[in-house]
Amino acid sequence: MRLAKQHLDIGMFTEVVDQHHAFWEEVVGLRFDMELPLRRGWVQHRFDAHDSVVKVNHWAEPLPDTPPTGYVGLTIARDDGAVWEGEAPEGNRVRLVPKGTDGIVGIGITVSTPDPTAMMDFYVGAMEFEQVAPQVARCGDTLLFVEKGPGGSETDDFTGPGYRYLTVQIFDADRECEGIIARGGRLARAPADYGKIARVAFVKDPDGNWIEISARASLTGVAVGAEKK
Repeated sequence: MRLAKQHLDIGMFTEVVDQHHAFWEEVVGLRFDMELPLRRGWVQHRFDAHDSVVKVNHWAEPLPDTPPTGYVGLTIARDDGAVWEGEAPEGNRVRLVPKGTDGIVGIGITVSTPDPTAMMDFYVGAMEFEQVAPQVARCGDTLLFVEKGPGGSETDDFTGPGYRYLTVQIFDADRECEGIIARGGRLARAPADYGKIARVAFVKDPDGNWIEISARASLTGVAVGAEKK
């Protein structure tokens, strides 16, 4: 997989975005980057975590009661050595650790699954992440920790409370989706242009967790909708 950015992003949805600003800026210490309107009633609030983005999607309507995903924890390295563990407004686990803890130099994401072997096979085989330990995979400088426990659920959409999806920034969404499917992955949503921002698709892991495959114009240097040569 040809990465356009060496960091995974993590996305969530909320109805209480002010609480998230207080949490991610004041408690966790992340820098607020920008608001990105995506459509009427949907604005993404983006917080920088060592060049990974914590995407807090403010949903104006009541969120659907979608079952939890298997994405159960976010760990963020801190240059100042701060140690903290707690919960974001919807109850998602968050840890702050000194840089280098468990090999984390940026962020680490924990995914829970009843079948860690199948999950690792997917992320290493289909997604082409690097396996660095029996239940740890790396994408760029982001670590994915696979732990045994309840997994995600099959859903028709990724909207819902709490952690909902990962984002991998690549150069060619169509080509990468074709590759993931050829290697045993499942397509959840076919590649499509999202305005002039990005060409985006979604795949699912074995438990039904959503993964965004994004070719963002600001990272690829290619205008969305431009003819491929």
